[in-house]
Amino acid sequence: MRRSARSGLALSLVGVAVTAVLIATAPAASAAPARADGHRVTVMVHGFDREADISCAGAWNSAKKLLNANGWGDVVTFGYYNKATNCDLRLQGTTDTRIQEVGRQFAWTVYYLYSSHDVAIDVVTHSMGGLVAKAAIEGVNRYGVGKPPPDLSGLTVDPNNIGATKWPRDWPPFLYIEDMVTLATPHQGIGSAVVSACAITHEQCSDMRPGSGFLSWLGKQPASQMGTDYTFLASSHDDTVSSDSATNKRIAHHWALYGSDADGGTLSHTSIRNTSIGDWQASYGGDFSDEGEGAYPAPLRRMLEGLYDQRAQ
Repeated sequence: MRRSARSGLALSLVGVAVTAVLIATAPAASAAPARADGHRVTVMVHGFDREADISCAGAWNSAKKLLNANGWGDVVTFGYYNKATNCDLRLQGTTDTRIQEVGRQFAWTVYYLYSSHDVAIDVVTHSMGGLVAKAAIEGVNRYGVGKPPPDLSGLTVDPNNIGATKWPRDWPPFLYIEDMVTLATPHQGIGSAVVSACAITHEQCSDMRPGSGFLSWLGKQPASQMGTDYTFLASSHDDTVSSDSATNKRIAHHWALYGSDADGGTLSHTSIRNTSIGDWQASYGGDFSDEGEGAYPAPLRRMLEGLYDQRAQ
């Protein structure tokens, strides 16, 4: 894998503190940024939480520490529940806010803060967060591409209440997301009885049922306007998302399915997003990766590599 120096182009959103109100103007679209294969701004998106009170800082503590220790200075957390805490950016939604709509809000947030300024980002997600990020790209590709850049001058955005922003009704005209790493994301849905029961009272669970309208709409690996390189990481011991769903039936630019470590330890649906150490066994492959089975980096170590992986030229 190619390693390169950090591109000096970063709108250090959280580095300058996402506090009060942000105001920006979207310039006309220009050529998409070139791949940096380096330390992009990285936006992290959490997964479904039945109580809607997840802590973004708690969910991403291990991953953010590892990123910071390895040269990623601009790491931003995005939350989408009204009871979520310690998020750099927050949509005050509920478990009934459809995933497509969360994706639209995420798309406008990324466009407003980054893409419209020709700044590309990377995205790291856990569980349903991967569906949110993919929905952002898919919606732009279906409904935004080809439209003129909107005039967002004078628009005010409260980072603690993204949903209050008066975005245009449709989708942004382009997004620049270079790499996406998903951890235990149900790309093909969750078929368990628990989710079927949850779907009765929570619309997001309904969206995650296999064959749902949302999943039928969602692309397998939608590419942003600069191309997007995908890494899907899964655990064969995940009791929430099946191996086939989390690897999208091994259809990805890069995928890995973890077994156990040298001590017999395994990765749960939650621990896969927190584990950066251990000697792990995995099967792995992908469109742009070697295929095999054997020793493999811990999930968060593989996450770092995923933020450098390259699309086919």
